Amino acid sequence: MEFTAPVTNTLFCALDCETTGLNPIIDRIVSIGLIHFTVDKVVDSFYTLVNPLKPIPPHVTMLHGITAAMVKKAPTISELFATIERFTAKAYCVIHNPRFDLSFIDSAFHQYGKTTPDIKAFDTVHLARKTFKQMPSYNLGKLCSHFGITINAHHALSDAEGSMEIFKRIIERLNAENWCIRDLERYHGGIISADSLAMRSTRNPIDSRIPLGYRITIIYKDASGNMLERSILPQRYFIIGKNNYIQAYCYLRNEIRYFNTARIIAVH
Repeated sequence: MEFTAPVTNTLFCALDCETTGLNPIIDRIVSIGLIHFTVDKVVDSFYTLVNPLKPIPPHVTMLHGITAAMVKKAPTISELFATIERFTAKAYCVIHNPRFDLSFIDSAFHQYGKTTPDIKAFDTVHLARKTFKQMPSYNLGKLCSHFGITINAHHALSDAEGSMEIFKRIIERLNAENWCIRDLERYHGGIISADSLAMRSTRNPIDSRIPLGYRITIIYKDASGNMLERSILPQRYFIIGKNNYIQAYCYLRNEIRYFNTARIIAVH
């Protein structure tokens, strides 16, 4: 990919994910939509449900309509790594709030011990705010409604199509057909990359109460405010954004779990 390439000759990839929740450490992708396109045409597209290998909370199903039965025979995210790399390797991604989607993709690759692809993305939320000032909302559904773009909200491929169409409206409004990618990058204020959002492993103790490699018991406050007692074997420290996490084997669940250290109330 070249910064000097004309926008009109550039391959883009609209991308959207639906998930089991909002936290890329503990939640998982349940569907993904990818569209290769130029400003003139759609080149290729891909959509699939994804088996998250964990329950989908009922309130999340109410949002996107995806149930456990629907994903039971779907591929796992690790089976889709090659497809994700194929769509993103030679294209600039176009995503509505890419920090959300890219953090989940990075987390998925990380959980399987794989290197996250070098994904570069333009944020249609940010571009829309700069280009279409004083809109009442920059929610994807509201933007699409304003511009007469029909989408099925919270369907990954349809939302990717909506992001693509909003991006095209932005290029048209800016008369950016003669711009190169560097011009668009400057207007955007820098490219967003998966690497900048990556989950980072650290050898430095995040919490002095929690030694690695020793079985301990913690009192943990979950997202609903419940106090839970868990016996765990801490394995690694992680940092994602401003939050610190412990990767640990949970003896109750008999699996690897992730614990936000800010929610660990006591250690025994």
